[in-house]
Amino acid sequence: MNLDKVKEKFRFTSRQLIYLCVAVLSVILLLTLNGFESDDEAAADAETVPNVSSEYAEELKLQLEEIISKIDGVGDVTVMLTIESSASYVYTTDVDKDELETKTETVIIGNKEALIERIDNPQVSGVLVVCTGGDRAVVQEQVIKAVSTVLDIPSNKVYVAKSN
Repeated sequence: MNLDKVKEKFRFTSRQLIYLCVAVLSVILLLTLNGFESDDEAAADAETVPNVSSEYAEELKLQLEEIISKIDGVGDVTVMLTIESSASYVYTTDVDKDELETKTETVIIGNKEALIERIDNPQVSGVLVVCTGGDRAVVQEQVIKAVSTVLDIPSNKVYVAKSN
């Protein structure tokens, strides 16, 4: 198709046709560049996002082992935690109220990053405590009470066993 025919058919001036071509080429260039960076950025983002759930579980396990080992008659302790869910992020929102409606939008900072208000830690659904004094009822009761109190879980979710 000839450029003169396009100008006649759509009634474009030469300048308008040039602007249209530049705009179309710019959009194609932006789409192409966006496609190239998305794979590299996704890989970089996956590496920088911490695994909050596993870090939380490991820290909690170490703290429990340390504190339980201080209970009289317990001895050496190993703790295993069962985590119910992963950590959840609560993002900061901006609320815009007018007379008829309320709009809520997540606050975005920098390059497509939402502002995190808080991180809700995962819920512990069960605890296994293996310890040297785990065969004695008094030790079992103290450990079960301590763990269920600290983690705010029912005592039937805590099991204490003797290590060999």
